[in-house]
Amino acid sequence: MLNWLKTRLKPTPAVDVPTLTPQEAQARMRTGALLLDVRTVAERQVAFIPQSRSLPLSELPGQADRLPKDRVLITQCASGHRSRSAARWLAQRGYQVYNLGGGFHAWQAAGLPTKQR
Repeated sequence: MLNWLKTRLKPTPAVDVPTLTPQEAQARMRTGALLLDVRTVAERQVAFIPQSRSLPLSELPGQADRLPKDRVLITQCASGHRSRSAARWLAQRGYQVYNLGGGFHAWQAAGLPTKQR
């Protein structure tokens, strides 16, 4: 399955996406950006960023058409690596997208709100 994901999410070398700090991401969310949590369901069950939307990376190719193209998207995972792949893949399909640098860990370290289950 991992090879399938790598094949589906493999970015072209020319596509890159900007990285946001947690504070920049929070400011963008206040103006309407959608924070897309691409971590696994199990990771999200431990803790998550309020107002984020869960869409695990493994489900992204089959669910991307349900994402709004008229809103800024910010992808987020635990550390920023998986979400960068997701952001590049979405950018290739016409979405305006940013990546949360450092992911959930950076958000937590910045002292921004999280919810635990």
